[in-house]
Order: sequence, then C-alpha cells, then structure tokens
Amino acid sequence: MTASRSSQRNQLLGFLLATIVVAMGLYLFNHFFGVRLEQGPHINVVKIPAVILWALLAYLGVRLLNAALFDFAFRVRRGYEAPTLVRNIFTLIAFTVLFVLIFKWFFSEVNLGALFTTSAIFGVIIGLALQDTLGNFFAGISLHADRPFQVGDVIVVGQQHHTGVVEGITWRAIKIRTFQNHIVLVANSNAAKEAIEVCPRENLNARLVFFSTLYTDSPAKTIHVAREAVRDADNVSPKITPIVRIRSLGDSAIEWEIKYWLEDYARYNDTDALVRQRIWYALNRSGLTFAFPTRTLHLNARSRRGP
Repeated sequence: MTASRSSQRNQLLGFLLATIVVAMGLYLFNHFFGVRLEQGPHINVVKIPAVILWALLAYLGVRLLNAALFDFAFRVRRGYEAPTLVRNIFTLIAFTVLFVLIFKWFFSEVNLGALFTTSAIFGVIIGLALQDTLGNFFAGISLHADRPFQVGDVIVVGQQHHTGVVEGITWRAIKIRTFQNHIVLVANSNAAKEAIEVCPRENLNARLVFFSTLYTDSPAKTIHVAREAVRDADNVSPKITPIVRIRSLGDSAIEWEIKYWLEDYARYNDTDALVRQRIWYALNRSGLTFAFPTRTLHLNARSRRGP
C-alpha cells in the first residue's frame, strides 16, 4: 500500500511538472505568435500548434483533477481506491468536452456536426472491428453501475470458481489476485454473464468448520469448549459470538459445525486452520475425544466355520 501511494504521488508530481512546462510553452507561443493568431495569410496554420498546446494543457489539467478527485478525495471519503474504469470514463468525457471547446474557439467556422456525420461510416467500421472490446467496456460500465463489488472485496467468479481479492476494475477486465498469489483477468463481458459470489471487505462474512466427537462425550460441554476456543482466535470478530451446533448424528460420531465471522475475509484460509488447531487443543485439554470412522462386521455362524 505504501509503494502504491508513493507511485501515485510521483505520478501526480510528474503531471504537475508537465503542466507547468506546457503552460510556459503556451505563454511563449502566445508571446511570439499571438499577433499572427488574429491576422495574417497563414492564420490557420499558426492556429494548429496553439490548438495542440491548449489540448495538452487541457489533458494534463484533467489528469490532475482526476488525481485530486479519485486518489485523494475519493480515498478519504470511501476508504478505498476508485475503480480504474470510472477514472478512465471521467478523463475521456472531460477531455473530449474541453477539446471540442478549444477547437471551436480557434476554428469557429468549422462545422463539427457535418464532420462527425461524414465520418459515421468510419465509426461503424471501427465499431465492428472493436466489437468484443466495446462489449467489455459497456459490460464494465454496467458492473460499476450495479456496484456488486469493490476493490478489496473477495469474489468467486464463473464456472471455474476463480477466487481472490479484487485489485482493479478496468475498461476491459476484472483483475483478481488469487490466494496462490496468481493474477486472473476476467473479461467484463464474461463476468456480466456469470454468477458472482461476493464477500464484501466491510461486511462480517461467516465461515463454517466441521469436526466430530464420540457419542460418549457431553454435547453441552463440547459446545462450551469449542465456542470458547474459537471466540478469541485472531481475525475472528468479537461482535458476534461463534455458534456451535450439531450438524448430524453420524454412524459412529456426533458431527459438529462451528460458525464464526471474520474481520478480514481475505485471510479465511489461515483463520480456518487456526480455528481447527484451537479446537484440537481445547478438546484434548477438556478430555473430549475426536471421533474416527469405525465399522463393525457381523459374521454368521457358517461364515465363522469357513467353507
């Protein structure tokens, strides 16, 4: 997290420095060529560099505003980083609006409506070529509009049950870091069609661990011992008391389940292992016995005498 914030800070300083450089270039350009922007035979030619410089300044200004809104204000208010898709859409829309205003300021005689109409056929061709990409893009917008999960949540996606922590939601895919520290990219169009199991990080998500004891052991004592062993375990939430209950009466043992709630669901593997360990020690200290599978074979008299 510290490295990520340091990178964001360096990126912000880079954009700020670039903005200052472009602003100085624009000032020098206006100082030496400002008169030619208003008169002269090559007025349109001189306007082109001015449009480029103003467009660069607008782009850098949008990126600075993007960083101020989403890297700082959004993080302070929500406590987590804004989705990449939202930031990209904001940058695209804001820059497009500013560029159109700048273009109309310098070239007011150009009819942008007619220009866009004549280029409609090219838009259709590009749209067909980028069909899958646009599908992922709009599916990403739909996912963000529904907001089924956020960066930092644990999710399970698709028939292959990709499980991990959401690290980013881009215009193309959902980036998941699995508990084996692998990176899985799930296309937005695929994720929109699949069932997604979400374990929000700000929610108390429950887990179940199973064990079994002998029929000779007291159920009341087993419940008390197991519950007390789990309630003080690391990452087990103290807000809700763990629940120990009989799952079923098996052939050779009482089968139990213990339900507890986690503060950080991303650590559920380690917490499950710790809970099993604490139950084992607690039951042994209390004289309770784990059951193991047994089978009794009944042989008739003829079978005992042999053939």
